[in-house]
Amino acid sequence: MSIKSLWRRKGGDSADLDRVTPHMVNGGQIAPGAPWGSEPGVREIRQYAYTGPSRAERKDGGRDVLSGSLLSVAGLVIAGALVGAGYVAYESQRLFALAHNGGDHTRAAITAALPDAGWVAMALVALVAALRGRSSVRARVGVLIFFALSLGAQVMYAQHSPEGVLVAVIAPIALAWMLESFVVEVRRWASNRRGLDLDESPVLSSFLRLPWLVARLGLWLARMCIAWRSTWGGLFDWVRDEAPLAPGRTAASLRADRAIKQAGSAEEAAARAREAALAAAEEIKAAAREEADQTRREAAEEIAAARKRAEQEISAARAEAERQIEDARSWSQQTAGEVQQQAAALVEQERAEARALVEQERARAAEQLRQVERERTALAQRVDAVERRWAAERAERDQELRQARTAYDRVMRNSSGKVRLAELYARLGEQGDPRYLDRSYVAELARELYAAAGLASEGTARTYMGEIVEAALAERAEQGVYA
Repeated sequence: MSIKSLWRRKGGDSADLDRVTPHMVNGGQIAPGAPWGSEPGVREIRQYAYTGPSRAERKDGGRDVLSGSLLSVAGLVIAGALVGAGYVAYESQRLFALAHNGGDHTRAAITAALPDAGWVAMALVALVAALRGRSSVRARVGVLIFFALSLGAQVMYAQHSPEGVLVAVIAPIALAWMLESFVVEVRRWASNRRGLDLDESPVLSSFLRLPWLVARLGLWLARMCIAWRSTWGGLFDWVRDEAPLAPGRTAASLRADRAIKQAGSAEEAAARAREAALAAAEEIKAAAREEADQTRREAAEEIAAARKRAEQEISAARAEAERQIEDARSWSQQTAGEVQQQAAALVEQERAEARALVEQERARAAEQLRQVERERTALAQRVDAVERRWAAERAERDQELRQARTAYDRVMRNSSGKVRLAELYARLGEQGDPRYLDRSYVAELARELYAAAGLASEGTARTYMGEIVEAALAERAEQGVYA
């Protein structure tokens, strides 16, 4: 809509529009956002639309169209596979249910449809959680449970031969693995778009660790047969370290607590010694400065007194000389030549004595100044010696502190992984971490701390972390009861 049409709507003529001077919004006449006035004119209204951050400002540098498209294609392929698997599995499950429920066709059809409906519903729930960037473990476990039910029905209904069992397990296992991987990757993709640092491993990958655990158990049994004494001794020591003496306390944790307390007492003693040395050094410096200032003040007072005495003696000598000169002048009237000679000799003698006295006082003052300078130099040397002694003591205390810290690190290295994990978790509590003593953060904290605690797997760290949290909560509950 043009300005002229707006002006006509207001009841004005096009001729009047030529005589009207538009008001500038940003020119100073009308402030932006001011109410409409009664005078005629045209106001400028600007509208701005926010379209979000630009491609350069986004964290991932764009919409990541390629990975999203590939995930969509994979989802379509998996959806088609799900339809085919449902078609293949439903009849086997129905016949199996019909053979074991007394021949009721209706109940057999419903029973056969329940596993397929269950894993389809759980798959949709897991996909929704993944698209929102949230954990989908519970829904994925439900998917695996319904797949296991379907797999069991098909295996039990299949022919009892390797070929029949293989044909029965192809569809459930393949679909379970595809759907599990698809949900995990969708969640990672959604987390990346939202800027969240989240990761999730497939639940089925946990079953791949079972052969390794069985192999390790077999190796331990073989060592028990070969060297049963040392193996039994190691098992005995492990049980003594890990078995709780009391709720939340083991022998290893008690040893670690004692080592931590010893390291803390050593650090406190070093800190107290350092503070005492610093205080002593400050006191010595203050005493040295006060003594030097007192010496300077006394020297200045002595010099001022000597200068004052010299001036008084010079004034007295001058007055005496003037008096004698006056006497000589009066006497010179009688014996002018002799008196003048005697007066000149006397004046010269008085002047020589005055000069000698002044020089003597100057030499005495210079000697006193040199003495003060020597004393100041001696005091400075004493202060330097004190500072060197203090620096040596501080280096010794720092060495003791480093040794204490080394001992503490050695104790932590020699402790078990569970003790180190408990110490790291206790540090989080001291730092005021909100995740401390919260059961819902056990898996997250185990994932963050298991490498720092020297543990080999996240599952072991999660188990230890659960025990540590439960023990801490039980100990806090006991303290609340007996307080």
